[in-house]
Amino acid sequence: MTKRRESELLLFVRKMLTSEELFVPERYRDDEHISEIVEIIGSFSEYLHSFARGDLSIDIKESGLLFERLRELQSNLRHLTWFANRLAIGDYDQHLDCMGEFSEAFNRMSNEFCEALQSLRDSESHLLNTTKELHMSEERWQLAISCTQDGVWDIDLFAKKAFFSPRFWEIMRRPVMHKDIDFDPVTWGGVIHSDDLAKWSEVINSAGSKVMAEQGKQYTEFRMMGGDGKYRWVGMHHMVIANNEGIPCRFVGTCEDIQETREREDEIRRQATLDQLTKLPNRYLYNDRFLQNMVMAKRNDSSLVLILWDLDGFKQVNDTYGHLAGDRLLVIVAEIMRASLRETDTLARFGGDEFVMLLSCPKDSEKDVAGRTTSRIFRALRKPLDIGAEKVRIGASCGISFFPGHTSDGEHLFNLADEALYAAKKTGKNKAVIWAP
Repeated sequence: MTKRRESELLLFVRKMLTSEELFVPERYRDDEHISEIVEIIGSFSEYLHSFARGDLSIDIKESGLLFERLRELQSNLRHLTWFANRLAIGDYDQHLDCMGEFSEAFNRMSNEFCEALQSLRDSESHLLNTTKELHMSEERWQLAISCTQDGVWDIDLFAKKAFFSPRFWEIMRRPVMHKDIDFDPVTWGGVIHSDDLAKWSEVINSAGSKVMAEQGKQYTEFRMMGGDGKYRWVGMHHMVIANNEGIPCRFVGTCEDIQETREREDEIRRQATLDQLTKLPNRYLYNDRFLQNMVMAKRNDSSLVLILWDLDGFKQVNDTYGHLAGDRLLVIVAEIMRASLRETDTLARFGGDEFVMLLSCPKDSEKDVAGRTTSRIFRALRKPLDIGAEKVRIGASCGISFFPGHTSDGEHLFNLADEALYAAKKTGKNKAVIWAP
């Protein structure tokens, strides 16, 4: 074979090898999820172009199906070149059917090259589909974060890195941080309300346990200080995700602003336990405090004094000046009684003009405590009370019973004070009567 024929043959092979180009869009080359695959395809492409230039001495070090096919292709190209060289020097004696062998080798090489190229195309197609799915998933994730009213967070327990969505920073009244930040449980504990630190510690300590990962989604409420320096109630749905080995690796969840909800609940509870006119505890809250005080009295071997009050002449004020004046009078009397008690004592309104006091005291001092308290109130009620357009004078009567001196039963204790109050009303009003058998 002449040098010209050899050149034409090599030119034909080069054109055949370079007729199909590998296409990998530039926007996908730097994607962190597919960089390794792109690198492999790039290496494969470089080898093919080297073969097309006639460089068959390159050492293919990579492993895998595609590179194994490349090595076979390289071997066949070397064999083909050897045949071409034999023909070029006119060696026909040893290989009488060299053209048949040449054709067979060329066809085998061509088929294997086509198979390798098809595999490369399939890999590229799979890569593009996978990349498209990744981008679609990321787009859905971003849309979900943008549409929800909850903040989203994702903490890498190994790297100690955390992602918080923009809505989370809005809830916390802090500047939005779009990148992952270092997560230090101690630092974050500094913005948790002191009364809720125990709950925070329990959540954080459980985040690294396999038990937490097995329990699934949990819910916790606590107060966090926002960027405005105010504490806000937040509710967090959270869960721990474990890797294939069962080791917790991620701590994820959502955060919702429940400040207004908690305020409404507190207001409902307040309205359910306080008298709306005087803001004193009502019968429900009084019963709860009585049970607490009774437990403490038994534990400390102390006593309780129950004083049941009823205003004298209240109906006449209502009939003469109207209900608004009567309500004003009740508020003034409540303030007078409240000012006569200690912070540890309880004053409640049961309705109408009926007030109840519950005082704690050492044993054998019940009469002294009851006498001093009622005397202060009687003195205050002797003065005219300003109810708006008029000033009125009003009296009060009270009945007194002792726990456990008279009885250890709460309901019976109240009934005894009511009997004493009836006796005070019957014997002249404007006086205090201690129950006696």
